[in-house]
Amino acid sequence: MYFTVGGDGTAEVSVKHSKFIAFCSAVATDDEAEAFVKAIKKRYTDATHAPYAYLLGERADKSRASDDGEPSGTSGIPILEAIKNSNLTNTVVVVVRYFGGIKLGTGGLARAYADAALAALSSAGRAAFDKCAVCELCCDYSLISTLQNQIYAFGGIVKNADYTNGATLTVAVPTARKDAFFTALADATSGRVTAKELEETYCEIKREA
Repeated sequence: MYFTVGGDGTAEVSVKHSKFIAFCSAVATDDEAEAFVKAIKKRYTDATHAPYAYLLGERADKSRASDDGEPSGTSGIPILEAIKNSNLTNTVVVVVRYFGGIKLGTGGLARAYADAALAALSSAGRAAFDKCAVCELCCDYSLISTLQNQIYAFGGIVKNADYTNGATLTVAVPTARKDAFFTALADATSGRVTAKELEETYCEIKREA
């Protein structure tokens, strides 16, 4: 299981008249992260600097950080550490800075960028992703309540539902609980549900404010 931000987030921090505006978003690839950074920079062309960092992969093993003209190590790395300390991956953060005329020193800069990044990440909430078995379940409509109870009891989610001819649900259940889910489902419905596994992939299973 891994966590990423629950959506786009933003926050603003002011330190000695300098303004730091942080933006974060969930991303899955380098291209998505770079596109987000580019869009923020285009929107804030008058900003003094726009350092950023992103962390990718289910094991959080791929990263990039940029100081964007700030003294080396004072911005990109603190932003990246904010992502890591929040136990997140597949996340990008950009912090645009408007210089207020008073130098903050390397320590002050690092704290300001980290604080802004953390505030934006907090505002976005978190989404939990787990490796799931995506399955198609078919049954008579009269069993839908029983079906849903079993799905939710095993931490699953309904991705799609079609009630045109009976009930056909596409659901995702954590892979580690897949076999127990199928057994419980058969017991609860006396075997009157047809279940077919379609694929295994990471799915969002929970969202935290």
